[in-house]
Amino acid sequence: MKKVLLAALAGVVVLAGCAKTEVVETSDSASIRFDNAFVGNPTKATVNQVATDQFDNFYVLAYTTDNANFFSNEKVYLKNGVYVYDDLKQWKQNAGYAFAAYSNGGYNAATDGVLTGVTFASDELQIADYTVKNDDKRDLVVSISDTDLETTNEPVAFTFDHALAMIKFTLNNGVGDNDIQITGFTVKQVPNTATMTLNAEGIKWGATSANTDFTSADFTSTQETAGESDEFVVIPVTDGVNLEIAFTATVTKTDGTQITNDLKSTIATYTWQPGYRYNYVATITGTDLEVIEFAAPVVTTWEDFTNPNAGNPDPEIPLEDAQ
Repeated sequence: MKKVLLAALAGVVVLAGCAKTEVVETSDSASIRFDNAFVGNPTKATVNQVATDQFDNFYVLAYTTDNANFFSNEKVYLKNGVYVYDDLKQWKQNAGYAFAAYSNGGYNAATDGVLTGVTFASDELQIADYTVKNDDKRDLVVSISDTDLETTNEPVAFTFDHALAMIKFTLNNGVGDNDIQITGFTVKQVPNTATMTLNAEGIKWGATSANTDFTSADFTSTQETAGESDEFVVIPVTDGVNLEIAFTATVTKTDGTQITNDLKSTIATYTWQPGYRYNYVATITGTDLEVIEFAAPVVTTWEDFTNPNAGNPDPEIPLEDAQ
C-alpha cells in the first residue's frame, strides 16, 4: 500500500496550515492529506501530555455527503519526520467533507491510543464513557477541522484543544525549619468516567458514572520550598461536591525522633473546566501535628504614669550628697 507522507513538525510550535506539505512515494496528488497538528496552550505537567513539538499520532474520523465513514477512526502518525496514513483516500470536488480527530496521549508513535465508542456525525464528535486512570495518565486532545475541501484539495489541518482538566495539591510548611515528609497522599473517589462531546459550542462532558482514588508519589515540604503532589488528569465537572484528600505527615526532630499524624481535608464544592489546571493550597501547622507551639507574643503599649495625688502629678525623688 502506498502511503502519503506529510510535512514534518519543525520542532517548535507551529500553527496548523503554515507549514509546507510534501507528498512522497505517490504521484496521486488527489489524495486526502493531513497538515501539521497544533495543540493549543501546551503546559508543563507530570502527565503524558500532548504538545505540538512532540505530537506523534492522532486518530481521524470523517464523513462526506455519500459516505458516513469516509475515515473510520484511522491513525495518522509521524514516521521519519513526516505524517503518514495507510489507507489512501481520494479527493473529489463538492463531496461535503467534515473531519474530526483526537489523540489519547499521542506522545509516542508506538503507543496505541485508539479509543472505542467514538463517533462523528452532524459536526459533532463524541467519545462515549471515557475513563481516566490513576496509573495511566494521558492527555486527551480533540479537534474538528475547519479546512474547506469543497473546491480545492488542501491539507486537512487540526487545532487540538485539551479535553480534560488537571489538578494538583501544594502543601506549605508551617512548622519552622523541620521538613515535613508527605506519604500516602490520596485524592478519594474522583469522578473518572463520562461522555464527551465536541461541537461548535466547544467541549462538554456529561454526568460522571464512576469514581476512583488517585494517589501521588511521596514528597517533602520544606521552609524554602512547598511540597507538591503529582498532577492528575481528571474528568471536567461543573457541580462536584465533597472531594476528600488524605495523607500522612511526618516531622523528624533534631534528636531523630519523629512526630507523625494522619491528616485529611474535604473540598466542599469544586468545578473543573476542560483545558484548565487547578492548584489547591494548604499549610501544615504545628497544631495539625499536635506539637507544642507558641502563639505570637503580645506587648502592651507604653503609658504615662499618673500619680494619684492630684496636687503632685509627677513623683518626686529625694536627692542626697553622693559623698
